[in-house]
Amino acid sequence: MTAQLVEAAVATRTAAGDRALWPRVARPGWTGAARAARPLVGEIAALHEERRVAGQIRVVLAAAGGVGVAAEALAHADPRLIVLDTTDPVQVLDALAGELAATVLVVSVPPGEDPEPVALLRDTVHAAFRAEGLEPAAHTVVVTPPGGPLQAGAPGADAGIVVLGPDDVDGPWAALTAYALVPAGLAGADIGAALAEADAARDALALDSPTNPALELGALLAGATAVALAPGPDCAALAEWAAQLVAGGLGKEGRGPLPVLVEGPDAPEWGDLPAVGVGEVPAAALHTDGSPAAQMLTWQYAVAVAAHLLEVDPTDRPDATPAPGNSGATPAFTDGAVEVYADSWLPAGTATVADALRALADDAQHLAVHAYLDRIEDASAAVLRPELTRRTGRPTTFDWAPRCLPGAGQHAKGGPPGGRVCQLTGALDGEPGATSADVDALARVQLAQAGADATALAARGRPVLRLHFTDRVAGLVTLAHAVQQL
Repeated sequence: MTAQLVEAAVATRTAAGDRALWPRVARPGWTGAARAARPLVGEIAALHEERRVAGQIRVVLAAAGGVGVAAEALAHADPRLIVLDTTDPVQVLDALAGELAATVLVVSVPPGEDPEPVALLRDTVHAAFRAEGLEPAAHTVVVTPPGGPLQAGAPGADAGIVVLGPDDVDGPWAALTAYALVPAGLAGADIGAALAEADAARDALALDSPTNPALELGALLAGATAVALAPGPDCAALAEWAAQLVAGGLGKEGRGPLPVLVEGPDAPEWGDLPAVGVGEVPAAALHTDGSPAAQMLTWQYAVAVAAHLLEVDPTDRPDATPAPGNSGATPAFTDGAVEVYADSWLPAGTATVADALRALADDAQHLAVHAYLDRIEDASAAVLRPELTRRTGRPTTFDWAPRCLPGAGQHAKGGPPGGRVCQLTGALDGEPGATSADVDALARVQLAQAGADATALAARGRPVLRLHFTDRVAGLVTLAHAVQQL
C-alpha cells in the first residue's frame, strides 16, 4: 500500500493541498496552517510578557471543537493552563476557585463550532471577575475568525484583546493555529520553537518516500477496523487529541477505524488491535515521536492519507455537532443513585444498571462511553474502560464530552454501524436547584448537549444508554459495581 501511495505522489500532493485527493474539502487550511501562523510568534510573545507583567500567570481557556486538548498538548499539560471545554458546573466552579486576579481568560472558537456554550462560559467567568472587583476586558483575550460571533457580539468594554485566527480550519485540524497556539503560549509554551519543529517535520512528511511515517500510518489507519493508541510519558493530551482527529477525520459514510485510547501495553486490546505508540511507548506496532507540534502534523498528514484511501473528506464532520436540544425524558428506572434513560431498545423489565449495560453490549460491535462530567473530580470514571472491555468482550472507548463531539461524536454517528453509546451525566452535589442561576444555566446547557447528541444518535439507529448520577460519588460506585457484575 505504501508503494502505491509513493507512486501516486500522495505526500507531495497533500502538502500542496491538492483537493483532487478527496471527494471534497470543507476546510483546506490545515496543510499550510503552521507556516501561516509564523507571524503570530511575536504577537503571542508580546501578549505573554504583557500578561506576566500584569501578574496574570494563570490561563483559563474557554474553548470548543478540540482546541482545548490541542492547547494542553502544546503546553505539555502545564498546570497554569486550565481548560474549560465543558459547562460542567463542578469543573467550572473549580476553575473559578483559583486566584482570579492572576487569571487571563482566553475565549477560543474556530469557525464551524457552536459558540453558545463558550459564550456562557465567558459570561460566567466575567461575572466572577466583576465580583472580585476586576475589569473583564483587562483579563480577556478572544481568538476568533474574522467577523466571528464572539468578536461581533462581545459586549463593549468586556471584549478584551482580539486575535484573529484563520477561517479555513476547525476541530482538531486547528491545532497549529491561533486557536490553540495563543492559550498555549500564554501558559508559557515556546510557540516559535513549536512552529519551527512542525515546519521541519513538514519537509519529511511532504516526501514521496516509503520511509515517510505519514504514509505508513495512513495506510494502517485505512486498513484497520480499530486501532489502539497508547500515550507515552507526558503524552496523554497528545494521544487524546490524535484519537479525536482519527475519529472525526475518518468516521463518516459508514467507514473509518475506531481509535481506542488505551492505558498502555497491559490494556486488554493491546496485541489484538493494530497499535500506535504516541510518544515513547514500548511494543507498539508503529511509533510516532518528536515534539507535540511535529507529531500533530504527522497525524494530520496520516489521517489525510487514510481519508484519500477511504475516499472521504478528512475535514468534513457532517454528523459531529447535533442541533440544540434538551434531556427532558423520563427515566426508564432508577438504581440507587443512578437514573437510567433509554429508548425502546431496552428490554422490558430491566431494573439494574448491570442489566442495562448487558443489553447495550448484547449485539454491539463496540461500546463508546461519553462522560458529561468533571474530568478532574470524576476522573475515576475513565478507570472503568478496560474493565468494560474485559467483561463485555467488545472494544470500548472512553471520552470526555462535549470535547469529544468533533471526533468520537462524529464517529459514533457517521462511522461503521454496530457502535453503542453509553452517556454519563451527573447532578451538582446531588442537590438540584440549590445553586446560583449561573450554575443552573451551565448544568442545563450540559444536559441539553447530552440530550441533543442522544437524539441525533437515535435518529441514526444507534442505541444510547444514559446513566444520570443524582449523586456523583454514589453513582460512580453503583456503576463500578455494575461493571463487575457483567
